[in-house]
Amino acid sequence: MSFRFQVNLGGILDVLSNHLYKSPDVFLRELLQNGVDAITLQQKQRPPWHGGNIHISLEPGRRMVFQDNGAGLSEEDIHRFLAVIGQSSKTELVNGKIPEDYIGRFGIGLLACFMVSDAIEVHTRPEEGAAHVWIGRTDGTYTLSPLDGPCPVGTAVILHAKAGAENYFLPETVSRLVRYYGLALPVPVYLDGEPDPLNSIPSDFSSITRSQLLAFGGWLFEETFLDAIPIQTPHISGVAYVLSYRTGASVKNGHRIYLKQMLLTEQGDTLLPPWAFFLRCFLNTHGLRPTASREDFYEDHELEAAREEFAGAVGDYLSKLAQSSPDRLLEIVDVHAQAIKAMAVWDRELFRLFIDYLPFETSEGTMTGGALKKAGKGAWVSSVPQFKQLRPIFMAQGKLLICTGYASDGDLIVQLADTFALPLEPLREDQMDLILESPKDGVQGSLFLQTARRVLESFDCKPELRRFLPATLPTLYVMSSEVQFLRQVQSAQEGGGMFSGALASLLDGVESRFLSTLYLNQNSPLIQRLLESPSKTLLQTMAQILYVQALLAGGHPLRSSELKVLNQALLQLVNNIGTQEV
Repeated sequence: MSFRFQVNLGGILDVLSNHLYKSPDVFLRELLQNGVDAITLQQKQRPPWHGGNIHISLEPGRRMVFQDNGAGLSEEDIHRFLAVIGQSSKTELVNGKIPEDYIGRFGIGLLACFMVSDAIEVHTRPEEGAAHVWIGRTDGTYTLSPLDGPCPVGTAVILHAKAGAENYFLPETVSRLVRYYGLALPVPVYLDGEPDPLNSIPSDFSSITRSQLLAFGGWLFEETFLDAIPIQTPHISGVAYVLSYRTGASVKNGHRIYLKQMLLTEQGDTLLPPWAFFLRCFLNTHGLRPTASREDFYEDHELEAAREEFAGAVGDYLSKLAQSSPDRLLEIVDVHAQAIKAMAVWDRELFRLFIDYLPFETSEGTMTGGALKKAGKGAWVSSVPQFKQLRPIFMAQGKLLICTGYASDGDLIVQLADTFALPLEPLREDQMDLILESPKDGVQGSLFLQTARRVLESFDCKPELRRFLPATLPTLYVMSSEVQFLRQVQSAQEGGGMFSGALASLLDGVESRFLSTLYLNQNSPLIQRLLESPSKTLLQTMAQILYVQALLAGGHPLRSSELKVLNQALLQLVNNIGTQEV
């Protein structure tokens, strides 16, 4: 035995208002969608008719009449489509599919009107047939009766504002929402008393001048842009505007992205590539599937193709800009270097186009890829703190060090070195002798070195005496990536918690050996004084202080044991001074 579902309209409305739709604003979006689809159907049934339009009239704060001159509904259509939740009037009954030129898909949009009105009154007449009035109510009931008097072909939806929704029936609110949701619609939308449609924009942006595009973007987004990139691909048309200021990669909103001329989302993370955060986009899409709430795209191969098309269009434009307006390209790179670096990493053509303009942090200051091509031999480090610690040494010795600790920089420097066969390579721990000179004779057995070895042994660190510039830098702490990981594990293990036992087992497997090196600079006046000092107490205290100072200078977080040693050493130093033992 089989039974039919019983639909609770109150429950459906709760899903719409509290779960599916983000705001009651969408009721007007759904009316626009239905109106445009009705006009599309009329155009199919009456070629070559193209006189479709939508009119909205208001009794401010009280009543709205939303009228289209599209294909109206017959009595049979009303029973089939207005009274059955989930049955879209745009469905082709032959194959059950919705043609691509219709916006609506799910057959639930009209119910959004219940978010602002307790009843939905529909006056409708098809091209051939009688006019009817359908009234639906939130209790799940509806009435249908013939409509007496004149009724034009098409459909009029009449709503009365319910308590708390009066603002949605004001001219300024309706104008704002129509422009927000329906700015790109191919059908003019008029508000009573206004001679011009609320939506009026070009259907193809590829032939519009740059100044016109920038003026349109300024009006739409209320800000000034560096440039406007026309987009015209099989899936996408519109404009990508280049922001005039730096913005973070986490910024994904602020766009106007439409599906078949109806606003779908302001979020760009689904359609746009991750590097597109420096763009503000006005785009209309075709052939993509919306989610049920019509607030995002369904992930499929069509969406992937649209992403690739967008990336290709932006890349092509910037490539042409390098030839036609290199100064404008340099301005864009100056503001948005990080985003362009992210593009250049995965696109070989863009890499070759932009690498000469992209900036990198080096021991010689900021250098472009073009300057690095001519710089000769150099090394790079992937840690920003380590770079900052080593920079004065490389500067003093006239050697080049590149920082690749920022997003995309490491991949780009590797590509740069490989593509143009440059003498650039990573700086490894076993290459430190390239920048450190051997110490002068006669000091290797000094009391200070002996004391430092005993002090640093508990930290798996060995001291080494070297000479390097600048002389103002007394120490240099160096460790491998393996040691960095072990320090993180040790810090987490010292913090306790439920995983401290598992972390301790990781440390048990570590080979007992020195994991890092503290280089003591014999050129430093401070180290020279310590090499000559006979005071064991002072040398022990200073070895501890120099070790922790080197960690801090290298940007390494202190473990609790190291912080404790620093406090004890400082206290010992103060006590020594107080007793004049130093």
